[in-house]
Formats: sequence, structure tokens, C-alpha cells
Amino acid sequence: MKKLFVFWLATILFVACQNEPQRYFSESPEIESFKTSLEQYKNGEWDAWSAHFADTTKFHVNSNKGISLEEFKEGQHDITSNFSSYGFLDQGSFIEMVLDKDDETWVNYWATWQGTLKANDKKINIPVHITSRYIDGKVVDFYNYWDSAPLTTALAEIEKANGMPADEKDLNNKIDTFVNEFLNKQDSSVLDGLLADDYIRYMNDEKVASSPEELVTSMGVFFKGFPDFKITNPHRSSLAGNTIFVHWKMTGTNTGEFNGSAATGKEVKISGLSRLHFNGQGQLDEENVFFDQLSLMQQLGKTLN
Repeated sequence: MKKLFVFWLATILFVACQNEPQRYFSESPEIESFKTSLEQYKNGEWDAWSAHFADTTKFHVNSNKGISLEEFKEGQHDITSNFSSYGFLDQGSFIEMVLDKDDETWVNYWATWQGTLKANDKKINIPVHITSRYIDGKVVDFYNYWDSAPLTTALAEIEKANGMPADEKDLNNKIDTFVNEFLNKQDSSVLDGLLADDYIRYMNDEKVASSPEELVTSMGVFFKGFPDFKITNPHRSSLAGNTIFVHWKMTGTNTGEFNGSAATGKEVKISGLSRLHFNGQGQLDEENVFFDQLSLMQQLGKTLN
């Protein structure tokens, strides 16, 4: 009789387990949606990535405090803007979907996030755990837990390097190359590596160039108008905070078209002051040039209306 009772109980438990709904999944539409969102995040396809979330989704980043989709995206833009490439590594990653005791749908993901810093090509590896709750195919709760220490340390090192004075002798040699080879010999090939990719030039507080290429174009106007364009007597200050001031004189003969005006054949001589700032890699990244434009125009025979 005892054996019969045990058999009967085991049969009931087996049948009950068979009737229990599946609660663990290694494949599902939600998992595929999550994987797609990771690829869109990697490619910077933010509009497509945003479509995976409900309008009311709350994002929790190392905190129980929830933020909106737009706030989360803004934070991601701030972080990823420091990297030339970034994304989650497939190796060692794991993903699953579970139904909890309240029949809520959750996708859990463990992986390593890797990014390459723009400033120094250094790779940063960060362990990440993400868990997302889905309703009707949309994420309504998003929890992101990651170790911020590697990123914080790397960015602090870059900031420190950018704030450190570069070698003054090396910077003065670069100024000599900029003046003697580019300006006086009109050889733009020397600018490669001399100027930062995000180089900016202001002339009397007006931005005239936002890249090395635009500098060449803007100076081409002067080179065409004054084929014998020459900078002389460049007196410079000592290095202070990666900044050097240069007082210079420019001479030239207007034998070519200048700013849309025909050549006058007149000789000009003006003086000016340039503020040169170098980044932590010793590249010129910002130049502020000041000179008397009125004097230049008057020497060319122009008058104010």
C-alpha cells in the first residue's frame, strides 16, 4: 500500500510539472530584438535603437533611480564620443529570457563592453550586466550594471595628459615649420601631424577654418593675392598652459586676385599677434590670429564708403 501511495504521489508531481508553463528560454523574439538593439547601438543607429523601447521606459544605470530614454541616450553620446569604436564582445557573452513568478518577461545579458579611445587608441574592457523587462515586444524597464572604474581612470589619464605642458623646444620647432615651410613656402604637406584633426582657426574672432584642409583653403586666398607672401620677425612668448603667443610681421606684393578684387601691384606690410594652443600630443589645435584689417585694405588703396 505504501509503494502504491508513493507511485501515486510521484505521478501527480510529474503531471503537475508537465502542466507548468515554460519559464526559461534560450531563444525568443525578445532575445532576437535585444541582439538587434546591441548591433544598432554599436553602429550608432540611435533612432532604430530607440524603437525597441516604450515611451515610458525607465533606465537604471548602476542605480535604482530611473531616467528617461532621452537622458540615457544623452549619457551614452557623452561616453561613446570619446571612442573611435565600441561595442559588446561575443566571446564570453551569455543571454537568456525568463518568466518570473509574476509571469513578467525578462531578458538577461552578460558580456564585456570594449571601446577604443580616440585620444590614444587604448582599449577599455568593462564587464556589463543588462536586464530588460518586456511587454508586447517593447522594453519597459532597463537595468544596466557596469564597472565605471576603468573608464573613469582612462579619461582622467587623458585629461591629465592634455593639461600637461608639451616640450617647449619641440613646440617652437613646430612653429618654425609652420611659419617657414607652410606660410612662407606655401608647402601644405608639412601640416600632416603638425595640426590636430580638430584644428580650429579664428581670424579677428571670426572662425575661418575648422580643419587642416580648411586652413589650406583660407590661406590660399592670401597666397593667390600675394605670391611673395612672407612672415618675418616672429617673436614668441614662453610656453604657458600649452599656449604660445607669436608677434609677427607680414609683407607681400598684391600681384594676384585677392578676395575677389583685381591685383593692385601695391606692397603691403602689416603686423599681428597669434595665440597658438597645442594639445597633449603636441599638435596645434587652435589658432587665434589678430591683425589690423583696415590697415591692409588702406595699403591696397581701398577706402571706407
